[in-house]
Amino acid sequence: MKNFRLIFPLLTILLISNTTFAAAPETTTPDDISSSKINLWIPGFLMKMAAEIADDHVDDEEDEQAINLLRKFGNTTICIREGEYYKDRTDKKMTRKLDRMERKNYSELMSVITAEEQVNISIKENKKGKIKRMVVLVDEKDNTYVFLKMNCKLSIDDISKVCSQFTYD
Repeated sequence: MKNFRLIFPLLTILLISNTTFAAAPETTTPDDISSSKINLWIPGFLMKMAAEIADDHVDDEEDEQAINLLRKFGNTTICIREGEYYKDRTDKKMTRKLDRMERKNYSELMSVITAEEQVNISIKENKKGKIKRMVVLVDEKDNTYVFLKMNCKLSIDDISKVCSQFTYD
């Protein structure tokens, strides 16, 4: 029975990695190395497993805080379009995603808009005030599009701790 407990997670990882990474980076021609198209889904149990593995190898207080934060994340979806794979409809896709998040009552945590790029971070909270989903959209006009959706169980205190580590005087 103990052997099954060890083998089952390994088989599951292998099966999921084959389906997950099958849509991973598509190769491009040598002439256009800066083009990439990535669709990646990372299941939540892999995030938790990575946190457990990393926990065995840290001694630093700051690293331990990062691992505790990693434990609060679940399924993660990443979509990147760059160079040749960035199309005009990608701008429309960004607008559709923002509209859909507004309809589904996402709260905009931060939005930065410049002439060349648009960055939007939105969250959806549960009834207890915990952040259950975070969506990051980055769009560099005519160049790069990044969509990151993370299921999580974060509090505003967790985010403020991370932000306080990166404040500079």
